Amino acid sequence: MRDVNDGWMLRYSHANMASFFFIAVYLHISRGLYYGSYRSPRIGVWVIGTIIFFLMMATQWPIWMLINDVKLLYLYFNDNLPFNKARTKAIYRIGPHNIDVLSVLICGMLGDWWADKLNNQSGFSVRFNVEQSVSNSAYIHHLTNLFFNWGYSSYIIPKLVKKSDIKQDKQSNLDLPFRFNYRLTLYTFSSLIWIYNSFYVNINGKNIKKVPKWIEEYITPIGLAHWIMQDGSRQNKQGIYIATHSFTYEECIYLSEILNRKYKLKSTVVKSGHLNQWRISIWKESMITLVSIVKPYIIHEMKYKFIGYI
Repeated sequence: MRDVNDGWMLRYSHANMASFFFIAVYLHISRGLYYGSYRSPRIGVWVIGTIIFFLMMATQWPIWMLINDVKLLYLYFNDNLPFNKARTKAIYRIGPHNIDVLSVLICGMLGDWWADKLNNQSGFSVRFNVEQSVSNSAYIHHLTNLFFNWGYSSYIIPKLVKKSDIKQDKQSNLDLPFRFNYRLTLYTFSSLIWIYNSFYVNINGKNIKKVPKWIEEYITPIGLAHWIMQDGSRQNKQGIYIATHSFTYEECIYLSEILNRKYKLKSTVVKSGHLNQWRISIWKESMITLVSIVKPYIIHEMKYKFIGYI
């Protein structure tokens, strides 16, 4: 209905025509009953018609039952699988943890995601979160739906949270006393504590993000696409900047080398304009290559970051 032009009209026309087909069948049977078509000498015709009717219904009921059985199975597993049930203890929630899930999550930790380490009776578990501004609502809704379908979140739409910090409204140039963000929070997992331990180092009682040495394996096309959708910004008539303000210059160099070694993307590390903050600049001549890598995973609302190339 949403992905095809006039899809709503095609679907509703099909549904109503199917209903009218059954109405026509019942009208035909009613006419036969009214005129006594089941009596001699037309008994044979009536019996054949009745057989055809039952055969028609026999072909429809299995399809209807199959569709509903699939829905029931989905609802059952959605509620009962250990990694997809909100009240399941984190130690029993292992998840599928396939490469796509881990790539989006780990590359997200290079961007806007953060993790909380939680202490419980069975040890430690970790909970991952991400927030996006209301202006990026299309992306955070897409991300929430993605993790919901993967079985990592209990809700299909992100939560709207009120922030108390002051933010200037661009239209009125007035300072607003608060703003709103959309937040996605995943289930807690004990089986993902290794990601937390690899990304955070405690310095003077404060957790600081670092880049894990093993990260190259998880900078996959889908992970790179989400990293750019979160922290990428378009350069005017140039390439793309990826904000890496949380990491040291050496860590940014390491990430830039991975992009070059793994995907042949030419990039450099440049100053962000703030003290000891850096960002990765992907060169203009590598944009066609970059687009060919990430295009299948870039949502429509984020294509402006690749304008002129996508």
